[in-house]
Amino acid sequence: MQMFTPFVHALGSALSLHHARHNLLAENVANAETPGYRGRDLEFQDVLKAAFDGDTGADRTPASVEPTVDRDGIVKIDRNSVDLDTEMARLSENALRIVALSRFVSGSYQGLKQAIGDLR
Repeated sequence: MQMFTPFVHALGSALSLHHARHNLLAENVANAETPGYRGRDLEFQDVLKAAFDGDTGADRTPASVEPTVDRDGIVKIDRNSVDLDTEMARLSENALRIVALSRFVSGSYQGLKQAIGDLR
């Protein structure tokens, strides 16, 4: 018997990926004034799609997604490409996604807890 649905596993994978992205975006903010630093981000939409489509063969760990350098960012005279406003917006959006995913996971576990309680 499978205790947790693939959907809950996919939510956990999504949370891990968004957490890794949050750390990377925070690193960009921390290096906003570092000469020569190029902003980076995680592009993992394909991995998330595979996770939610039930592709159990898909590697869904944060280590499986390589950070990409932001080549579209405007490079300042000190060769730094981090725009603080853009990074803060990305951080906020990512944080909202983490909260939403956490609530879905919590709801799934609450449903399981209720089902176990009903068995008594």
